[in-house]
Amino acid sequence: MEVSYRAGFTDATRPELGADRVATLLYRHEVPLPEDVKAAFEVASPFARVLAFLLDALMIAGLTFVAVLVGSMMLVASMFVGMTGFAYALLLIVLFVIQVGYFFIFEVFFSGQTPGKYACKLRVIKEDGEEISPLQGLVKSFMRFAIMIPPFTALAIVMFVDRKTRGIPDMVAGTLVIVQKMPQHTGNRPYVPPYFQLAYHHFPLNHSEMSKLTPLDYARLEEFGTRLSTISSSARQQAAMAAAAALAKRMSYSNPVDPDYAELFLFEMHAALKQQLMQLYPDLYA
Repeated sequence: MEVSYRAGFTDATRPELGADRVATLLYRHEVPLPEDVKAAFEVASPFARVLAFLLDALMIAGLTFVAVLVGSMMLVASMFVGMTGFAYALLLIVLFVIQVGYFFIFEVFFSGQTPGKYACKLRVIKEDGEEISPLQGLVKSFMRFAIMIPPFTALAIVMFVDRKTRGIPDMVAGTLVIVQKMPQHTGNRPYVPPYFQLAYHHFPLNHSEMSKLTPLDYARLEEFGTRLSTISSSARQQAAMAAAAALAKRMSYSNPVDPDYAELFLFEMHAALKQQLMQLYPDLYA
């Protein structure tokens, strides 16, 4: 039986299982999942990255034009009050903040996507597949600004020769840019009913076993279900059995769980947890 769960992960943590190399230019970056299987993100091509950067450069140019226009008016006005130096310094600070802050704000607070990356369906992530931290975003933004200053601009060629199209900022910050791929069936995920609404219980539970299920298990099953939908059939059973065995051992489940029915076991435990949580928190889990 094919089992699906409702989504619980962020868009940045949706890896796909696949070959290390795709076509002739694209590579995949492997990340380990908690179920002892490997999944991978498709690394963005250098050409897609350049296109995204050019789109962002247009946005930055627009912001810079506005800043210079306003700053010029401030400089003219400051001549009458003797504060030209202050106005000029303020303009330089604003221009610097635009250059550095543009990428920092979007990549850190918008899940690794600037407007240019969003348009090109790209995203910045950490090498372990998680969303980048503010510190990584800051390091990456400053390093990007630094290599835009001649003669360091020649270092941009690194992105075209690196196996995973990482630039110097990515290497220093420990990040990479991947192709954003949403699961095809995310919007059509089957409803998981409460346990006692299931037509048949392949894995019946006694009171002791059910009492060992916790809300944290529910959250983990939600997250695992999302990962399961991105794992290929060759590793899907292995991942499901690893998760089922761990849960069955912790709750001292009385019956053996066959690998062929591991997903079904997880589905019924998910339903049992929902039954409990609906009774405790009817407004949250209805």
